[in-house]
Amino acid sequence: MLWDRPDVVTNNYKGYETPIAWRDDPEALQAWKDGKTGYPIVDAGMRQLREEAYMHNRVRMIVASFLTKDLLLDWRLGYDWFCEKLVDHDTANDNGGWQWAASTGTDAQPYFRIFNPTSQGERYDPDAAYIKRYVPELEGVPAETIHSWPDLDPGTREMHAPAYPAPIVEHSERREQAIEMFERARGDAD
Repeated sequence: MLWDRPDVVTNNYKGYETPIAWRDDPEALQAWKDGKTGYPIVDAGMRQLREEAYMHNRVRMIVASFLTKDLLLDWRLGYDWFCEKLVDHDTANDNGGWQWAASTGTDAQPYFRIFNPTSQGERYDPDAAYIKRYVPELEGVPAETIHSWPDLDPGTREMHAPAYPAPIVEHSERREQAIEMFERARGDAD
């Protein structure tokens, strides 16, 4: 694809009727880069990227979906960060992955398919071993509590891990906003 369409490095492969209304939120972007979003599996992945310049493909998909569908930030911001940090950066592979997650690429995931970071953590790290390895603030916290972190009340979060942040967004609200954003871009919204 990159050979045929070199413009995909900086442009969406898939066209929309109107431009996607990505948000401009430098603080959210920095929290994502620093692994301080309050979503344990996302934060573990981003911290692994900083420490090791690598992360498993499943976690790459989770953090990409979170950036584009929960934070509603342009995929190019994540792609640029991966280019800078990944030891195994490959332009064609990374660009394709980011555009897939952002629903802008070839064979992209449908815009309404949005990874739930909580259920992804439960499914792919049920014991929270990966999370605890990269998010030491959660080391002594039970896996069930880690996986329910976004749903806990502030007092319970404070009791278990006072140094770990509360979620910076509410997933279900942002999921709905992402769907609306894409429907407007498609020309489907009222």
